[in-house]
Amino acid sequence: MSINNQLLTTQIFGASIEFGIGSVRNIALNLKQLNAVKPLIVTDKGVVNAGIVDKLLQQLDTYAIFDDVQPNPTDKNVMDGLDAYRENGCDSILGLGGGSPIDAAKGIRVLASNPGHVSEYYYSTDYNMDMPPLIAIPTTSGTGSEVSRGGVITDTGDNRKKIIISGAPTLALVDPELTLTMPPALTAATGMDALSHSVEAYVAKQYNPLAGAIAIAGIKLVAENLRDAVEDGTDIEARKNMAMASTMGALAFSKGLGAVHSLAHQLSTEADVPHGVANAIMLPPVMEFNMEAAAHNYVYIAQAMGVNTRDMTVMEAARSSIEAVRQLSRDIGIPGRLRDVGVKKESIPSMAAKSMEDHCHSSNPCDCTEESMAALYEAAF
Repeated sequence: MSINNQLLTTQIFGASIEFGIGSVRNIALNLKQLNAVKPLIVTDKGVVNAGIVDKLLQQLDTYAIFDDVQPNPTDKNVMDGLDAYRENGCDSILGLGGGSPIDAAKGIRVLASNPGHVSEYYYSTDYNMDMPPLIAIPTTSGTGSEVSRGGVITDTGDNRKKIIISGAPTLALVDPELTLTMPPALTAATGMDALSHSVEAYVAKQYNPLAGAIAIAGIKLVAENLRDAVEDGTDIEARKNMAMASTMGALAFSKGLGAVHSLAHQLSTEADVPHGVANAIMLPPVMEFNMEAAAHNYVYIAQAMGVNTRDMTVMEAARSSIEAVRQLSRDIGIPGRLRDVGVKKESIPSMAAKSMEDHCHSSNPCDCTEESMAALYEAAF
C-alpha cells in the first residue's frame, strides 16, 4: 500500500497543527522557532515504558521530565508538575501522551505564569495569558486534547472533573507513528472517544456549520478506519486516519458537546471507567434520548457510518445510526453495559446529580434534568 505521508501544516479555530507521519522529528526545529531552550516533558509511565519519550530525547540537548500524570489527571498532578517546571528552570512544555498528560500540561502552563492553586482557575480566563509555549504531541487517537482549548482536571476536593480554560496549545504536533504502540483495547476506547466527540458536536445546539462539516467528516474516518486500527495496530494508513479523526473531533466540539460527556465524566471519577469506554456505552442511549430533536442530523450520521439509507424513512435512517454505533462498539470489543465495567447501580442517583453540574450537557439537543440523566444511566446499565 502506498502511504501519503505529506506534511500538513494549518491553523484553524485557534489551533496550529503540524500533522504527518514522522513529524515528531521536527521537535527540535519547532522549539528553536519558539525560542525555547529547556522544555519540561509532561507524560506518564506508560509512554515512558513504550520508548516514545526516547524519540524526543534524541533531539534535545536540555530538558526535564515529569512522568507522574495519572490516567485522569488530578489537581495534585498539575501542582507537582509545576514544581518540576520551576525547580528545573524550564522555559517551555512538551505534553506527550494521551489526553491526560496533555491536559495536565495545559494546567502546568497556566500556573507557570500565574500564582496560586490550579483550583483557582477552573472555568475562568481571568489570568495572565502570557504563558510559556506548549507543544502537544499525542500518542493516542481519541481525546484531541492537542487542539482543544481546555484541560480536564479531576478536583480531588470533591472528586469531580473540572475544566481549566488554557487556550489551545501553541502547536499540535500530530505524528501517527507514535500511535503504533497502542494496544487493541486502548485503540478501541480512544477511537470511540473520537467518534463521540464528532457525533455530539454534529448535533449540538450551537450554530457552527464549519465545525459541523468537520464533525461529519470525522465520523466517516472513524467508521472506515477504527476496525482496521484495532485489528492490525501496524496499519499505518488506519493509524493516520484515526489520528486525523481524533484531531477533527476536538476541532468540531468547539461547537459544543452533550449529555454523553456529562454522564461519562462521572463514570470515570466514580467507577474508574476509561473515558472512551464510558462514552461508547453512553452514546447509544443518549442518541435515543435526542432522537426527536436530532433525527434529521442522525440521518447524515448514519450515512457517514456507511449505512445505505436510500429506501428508509427519516426515522428509520436516524435509528440506523444508533445501531451502526452499537455495531462498531461490538466489533472492536467495547462492553455494551455499565454493569459490565464495574458500575454499581446504587451509584446512579449521585452520578446523575453530579452530571447536571457538568457543563457539557448545556449544548445537548434535548434539555437534561437530573431525572433524565438517571434514566440514561439506567438505560445503559
